[in-house]
Amino acid sequence: MKRVRGYFASLFLARWFVTTFALLALLSVVDSIGAADILPDDSGSLDALKYTLLRLPSLYDRIFMFALFVSLLLTFLSLIRRQELVGFVSMSISPLMQASALIPTVLVVSITSLLIIDQTVPRTVLALESWLGTDAFMEEDAGKPRSLWIADDGTFAEIGSVQGDVLSDVVVYQRDGTGKLSSITYADRARFTGRGWALSDPSGISLDYSDASPLVLWQTEQTPVTLQKLGTSPRNLSLSDQYDLSQLRGSGVRPSTAYLVRFYDRLPMPIIAIGFVFVAVPLMQALGRRQTGDQRLMIGIAIGFGYFIFDGVLKTVAEGGGISLPMAIGLPILLLLGLGIHLNLNAERVK
Repeated sequence: MKRVRGYFASLFLARWFVTTFALLALLSVVDSIGAADILPDDSGSLDALKYTLLRLPSLYDRIFMFALFVSLLLTFLSLIRRQELVGFVSMSISPLMQASALIPTVLVVSITSLLIIDQTVPRTVLALESWLGTDAFMEEDAGKPRSLWIADDGTFAEIGSVQGDVLSDVVVYQRDGTGKLSSITYADRARFTGRGWALSDPSGISLDYSDASPLVLWQTEQTPVTLQKLGTSPRNLSLSDQYDLSQLRGSGVRPSTAYLVRFYDRLPMPIIAIGFVFVAVPLMQALGRRQTGDQRLMIGIAIGFGYFIFDGVLKTVAEGGGISLPMAIGLPILLLLGLGIHLNLNAERVK
């Protein structure tokens, strides 16, 4: 069984590398074409290459699970076409045993990918936003309000955009001890000084009939890093940041559930990978002489697309509070595992 496990692992890894590379190459080309309006006017080939490299972790995050499932299907497609699957079955290596042979390798790949995505995506997103501003992720944040709201003791502020340590279109509302508005300060720009945000040429109005001057320094616990995280799509944050921001109240542009949804979306990646193993292995048990496996491959890809569409719809609805978090996260996984168990039981009966 050790040799079988090693053989299955080598077949799967070879197809996973090729599939992942092909999908990343295709998406990078499409993404680079779409970035033509985002890059600076004087940018050259090196800037285009820099953009592509910085986008790779985010693109990998999008295609990883689909690439893994397709790689599993292609692994068994090669076994079918070389008539090797018949040999394994004749040796009493059942679909469950085949799945168990693949699970260790799939777990290593999925856990490693989870760690890579968690560490690289936030860093590359920060680098892109510092370079190109928030327009670098305009399509991903299409439904996000343009302004960022920050609530502190005694003040709350509206920020038009954040780029590095500079804010644009800042409006600071100050409250008195009873919570009523006392003044409003406007500034086109604000720069972080370490003690707060220095407002450039502030102007304002007083609502308590006093002659107080416009606010010059907006003192808040928010730094350029924390504001960048609040303005970033939850999917582009690390697991720790997703969880921390889900506990935040009163600040940001999204409900706290949006961060929890993405936290629990990424965390069970290894479990979903195992579910795909249990679906792919029995599905691809085509043992007839004239079986090429093409039809089963198409069925498998259709199942994969159906899962990702259903999963994406539930999570999008859950981000806005339309359905509960356990249903959005748990239902697709339970259906996937249930389908895998059903297919394996049918394959065992046929055997």
